[in-house]
Amino acid sequence: MSGMELTTSYPPSKFESDNDLSNIAVVAKYKHAADIVNSILPEIISKVSPGVSVCDLCQYGDDLIEAMALQEYKNAERGIAFPTCISVNNLIQHVSPLLDNDYLLKAGDVVKIEMGAHIDGYLATAAHTAVVSLDLSQPITGPAADVVCATYYASEAAIRMMKPGVKASEITRIISEIAAYFRCKPVENTFSSTIKRFVIRGGNDIENGFPEDMIVQDLEKYDFEIQANQGYQVNVLLTTGDGKTKASEYKPFVYQRDVNKSYQLKMKAARAAFNEINQKHTVFPFATRAMSNNQTRLGLASLLNHELVTSLPVLRSSLTGDKVAHFKATVLITSTEALRLTLPQKLPFVHSQYCIPQPTNAAQVLSARSINQVKASKGLPELDVTFGERRVEVRNREKSFVGLWY
Repeated sequence: MSGMELTTSYPPSKFESDNDLSNIAVVAKYKHAADIVNSILPEIISKVSPGVSVCDLCQYGDDLIEAMALQEYKNAERGIAFPTCISVNNLIQHVSPLLDNDYLLKAGDVVKIEMGAHIDGYLATAAHTAVVSLDLSQPITGPAADVVCATYYASEAAIRMMKPGVKASEITRIISEIAAYFRCKPVENTFSSTIKRFVIRGGNDIENGFPEDMIVQDLEKYDFEIQANQGYQVNVLLTTGDGKTKASEYKPFVYQRDVNKSYQLKMKAARAAFNEINQKHTVFPFATRAMSNNQTRLGLASLLNHELVTSLPVLRSSLTGDKVAHFKATVLITSTEALRLTLPQKLPFVHSQYCIPQPTNAAQVLSARSINQVKASKGLPELDVTFGERRVEVRNREKSFVGLWY
């Protein structure tokens, strides 16, 4: 089934069977998607160092996902479920730039890496935070260390709480509690969410923090019980700032097809872009960088105007000096267990002046046994992908050939 068929030929009975986690074949595809992420994420983390190009890191991550996915389920749709994004310091998410918006990493940068893969529409995503260091033998201290510690512990606590019957509000409170111990705050409008086949956000969001002006009567809007037979992206973002977000100076880099919208396109570039998105990306987010040429990139503007695609904006925290950290894991809750699919990675060497006091609710949650997790990846297979390889598109303009770097 292609992603586009969801709007016309995806009856409820098939949707239910496709998302039945008691089906071994369904869980196997989730695990295969997770194995791709678990194999590639450590490789991207290992490249984080001073002077490295964000654009190159994003391209490398996407190339590896596509190359590895092609080796799996060759008769099924497969590939990138979420493009590799590298968001630095106070930038929050969705940074997957073209070369003209590139950034070279510097010592002290807090680097958030996010990516996702899917097999036959069954997806696994992950995010990890690294800190660029000139001397790996010395710990990172200060606000960068505080926010990394806070976000890591909050994420691990949330994952331990992913069990049937636990209320979403209880998870939100623990995340906010841990953030406060490290003098951090949840980033507003960020959340964990359910996932389905071909659905990267299935509703029932678990907020990282409640709105400051929320009243008790509004709690019902944010509350529900975790249920069996569900997949979740446990997605935690904290900041050393005030938790508020603002638009950054960057135009969006990541887009997603809205399959509920239709329009008869007139522009050739828009039709080319639309056809390419349907064929290559279907319902999953994609980076502008992944479009095959400048013509299709130009066509995106028309698709946005007619609401055929939506953009994922690049937001930032309030102050330039703020630091934001991000950890994300994919978790399946079956009738018999909670299973972590995307695995924790090696943490940066950080030392915070703060800690989680005993005895507290947060300490109690973190002292509990973690949920089961899949076996570690065997490592990255041999793939025909080179880090830092920038492609050249050759176009014929008035009988002359022009190389366009991206």
